[in-house]
Amino acid sequence: MVKKKVVSVKEHSRKVPVSEKNPSGVTIVDKHFRRLDGTFLDYKEIEKIQKIYDLKKIIYPKSGKLLDYPDADKLDELIAIWTDFFNKKFPSDVFLDPDVVKALIGSESGFKLDPKNPQAIGVAQITKQTFKALQDSKGEVKEFIFIKFTLKDLKDPKIAIPMAIRWLFRKKRLALGKLGREPNAEEIILEYKGLLNSKSTYKIKALKKFRELYELLKK
Repeated sequence: MVKKKVVSVKEHSRKVPVSEKNPSGVTIVDKHFRRLDGTFLDYKEIEKIQKIYDLKKIIYPKSGKLLDYPDADKLDELIAIWTDFFNKKFPSDVFLDPDVVKALIGSESGFKLDPKNPQAIGVAQITKQTFKALQDSKGEVKEFIFIKFTLKDLKDPKIAIPMAIRWLFRKKRLALGKLGREPNAEEIILEYKGLLNSKSTYKIKALKKFRELYELLKK
């Protein structure tokens, strides 16, 4: 687990434009906490990572398998980069398979960048509640969050995919805690959908599309 990293910024003075309200041109900045690099992602950092990532040493999801989805393979590089990134950020005995991510995205949106769903946004179909949690420095993913994004940014797969994968890693860890062992692909997805411990028969329906796509990727 990655520990939360913050530093205390002491009360200090800061120069500001001279005005009638502040003729001295100096204001006092209160003591606060600042999150250190390496414990969050903003737009600039996401762009940097995607630009410099070593593509020779990462595992891509399978391509050419989901023939009913013309755009299925267009996101493979993003999926590969961010699955590898978070596998390294949150190491475990069993790494997350990029095919799990690809099948999940396909089952959620059919690889459409903006499926026009009032309940969720973008190719990864992230809900407003999940989006809020991913940026909450005191919430359940506080050890590694996203900052300075708006809901509109979720329509950009360069933003939506790392967010979805970060959330998937959170659910993977929760499933491990509930099961007492590393969860398999379907168990991760059930936890992602909030159904891992559910006794409802809806679990079968919720897994149907993911299972179809994942099996095709693994053929």
